[in-house]
Amino acid sequence: MQQVIADLGRVGIGEFKVGLRIYGYGLMMVLGFISGILLARWRARRAGEDPNVVPTLGLLALAGGVIGSRLAYVIEKWHSQFAWRPDPLPEILNITSGGLIYYGGVALATAAILSYLWLRRLPIRRYLDIITPSLMIGLAFGRAGCLLNGCCYGGPCRADFRLGMTFPYPSKPLLKLSRQGNLFGAASVSPVFAHQAALPNGQGGMDHRRLPDWLWRRDPLGQIEHYANGTPMLKSPDELTDEQAREALRLRSLPVQPAQVYGIVNALLIAGILLCFSRLREREGVVFCLMLILYSITRFVLESIRGDNPHSLFSLKLTHNQYTSVGAVALGVVIWVLLRRLPASAGPSGRERLALQAQAATARKRKGKER
Repeated sequence: MQQVIADLGRVGIGEFKVGLRIYGYGLMMVLGFISGILLARWRARRAGEDPNVVPTLGLLALAGGVIGSRLAYVIEKWHSQFAWRPDPLPEILNITSGGLIYYGGVALATAAILSYLWLRRLPIRRYLDIITPSLMIGLAFGRAGCLLNGCCYGGPCRADFRLGMTFPYPSKPLLKLSRQGNLFGAASVSPVFAHQAALPNGQGGMDHRRLPDWLWRRDPLGQIEHYANGTPMLKSPDELTDEQAREALRLRSLPVQPAQVYGIVNALLIAGILLCFSRLREREGVVFCLMLILYSITRFVLESIRGDNPHSLFSLKLTHNQYTSVGAVALGVVIWVLLRRLPASAGPSGRERLALQAQAATARKRKGKER
């Protein structure tokens, strides 16, 4: 876990103070975007299409993905994380804290890409197949961002489970040039630690007797303060004294499943399968369908080990992502069947279209001269 890569302090712009920080989650999003663009440009060139179209599609996917995934998260967590706040807007806009639902991002990003391709009269099925593996590469980096941020964590596991992971109370920045605050700088309480600290000991929570008394935020009467949803308040890392911050370095959560690592491996495996399948496909568009089916099935399984969404397969109490996964599998199968009724090819390649346009322009010039 590494929430903050570099904390350079705050700079004053008029009356405002702006933090100069590089967050692990944001850095992974940038690296995923760049990697996906490079891969898609290479695939577009091999498919005979214009690679310069890819950055535009990437920007549309990035904007639609971030807005859609954040919007889906806010809708899902509205009552538990946002509705009770006096001013929820700053927290809604705080995407650096994590909290992005992949399916929401895919839906809005796909809508934006389809609209652009349709307006430009470009072969939709071909471009979808071109960029689909990049979506999985971007997802792998996104899960790495989740690991650095500590969100999207797994459920509790045995203490002797070798793959089990523990998360710190906060993590100090790799690089901290600012002298403001203690050694944690702009880092926040890890979601795993905060979740376990809010639960009773018998229900998967930590034993509060083993936590230092100064870790809790208290009112003037010395009572632990609670949020509107009843969750006890931990102090923010920047509220700790220097001595308390040094002691807090030893605080760790109980072991949980490495859900983020599983997500990274899963996304990379699917990307590899899609790249191999794209060489064997008999019609354009099926790579996108295969992604919908494979990712949705594996996401359904991975959701069963997550600890940030309540669920129970035995009582058929599924997470929102599991319900969406079922629908996405069905959608992928339906689109695949419909594609069998369409021509195998989405039309001439970009090079062929340019050649046809050149021929048409030459023919018009000849007709003009004949007149």
